[in-house]
Amino acid sequence: MGSNDKKIEIILESSEAALLLKTLAEGFKHAVLPDALKSFAAHIESCAKLEFSLKLQGGLAEMKLKIKGISAPVVRMDAKPRAESFKTVKKRMKTSFKFLQHSLGNLMLPSAEIVETFLQDSLSMCAHPSRGNADYGPHLKLCNELKTAFDQKDRAALQAIISELEAVKKTCHAAAK
Repeated sequence: MGSNDKKIEIILESSEAALLLKTLAEGFKHAVLPDALKSFAAHIESCAKLEFSLKLQGGLAEMKLKIKGISAPVVRMDAKPRAESFKTVKKRMKTSFKFLQHSLGNLMLPSAEIVETFLQDSLSMCAHPSRGNADYGPHLKLCNELKTAFDQKDRAALQAIISELEAVKKTCHAAAK
């Protein structure tokens, strides 16, 4: 775990587990939290990953909650691609792409943060030194169109571009195998 990550383990009665899950589902902002969880509430929105597990045994429940990737807001002074491993960038792109698809599938515009993350990671992917001379031209062209459509709040155009990005991704991944 990183230095800013948080972890908690709680043992409680099995009957209390259902109430705790309901409380967590209602949201950390609004729920009345057990004292042990209050230190977590402020970090939920800023975390990159939340892991939750619940094990029931002998009338007791063991709950583990881990919050990873807590960080202060990052202020970027330039638009240079991130110097991270290709695998990390691809994992983050996969998640942000799913979020884009989910938002548009529910007839909503995605958040600016999700769009920005996807576009930054696309630049990082295309410029990553470990990937050689792949042709990312179609992907970059669609990323520019995605940015324009998002700026214009054109949900229909965003949906079409996301579909094209999916096709380009499949073609690229098939060629790489």
